[in-house]
Amino acid sequence: MATLNNKENSNIITARASHVLSSPRKTNLILKALVGRPALLAIKQLAVIQKRASDPVAKLIKQAIGNAVSLKQASPDSLIINSAFATKGRTIKRAHIGGRGRTKPYERISSHLTLSLRVVTPKITAPKAEVKPKVEVKEVKKETIKKVKAATTKKTK
Repeated sequence: MATLNNKENSNIITARASHVLSSPRKTNLILKALVGRPALLAIKQLAVIQKRASDPVAKLIKQAIGNAVSLKQASPDSLIINSAFATKGRTIKRAHIGGRGRTKPYERISSHLTLSLRVVTPKITAPKAEVKPKVEVKEVKKETIKKVKAATTKKTK
């Protein structure tokens, strides 16, 4: 699902994923590391991360890039992750079989992911004129100049 935030800024695109089978605490660790990075770079980094939640997050970023390209005609290179977070989804109650006929209950928590991309327009700057570095001229003592002149005149005679 993609939405355009017309109130705040028309350059922000939001994508959401629901009922992702990973806890929001673990998913937020991945999402918070991606905020402020270019979207294409974030996908490459998620391919290396060995966490279960990295696959749904990469899929969500690809979805958001597709939304930005189709809705805003934006270049994928000009997209930066503006904000990303996970909230708690449904909780499924499960149980393991324990010793002496007992059950050990546990919960499988899913999460809802929200990611927003910002379209950055490249800044156009005028080309700067080349500045030549200043050459430092060392002051030479008069005594050394006299010595050099005297040495050269002796050789020429």
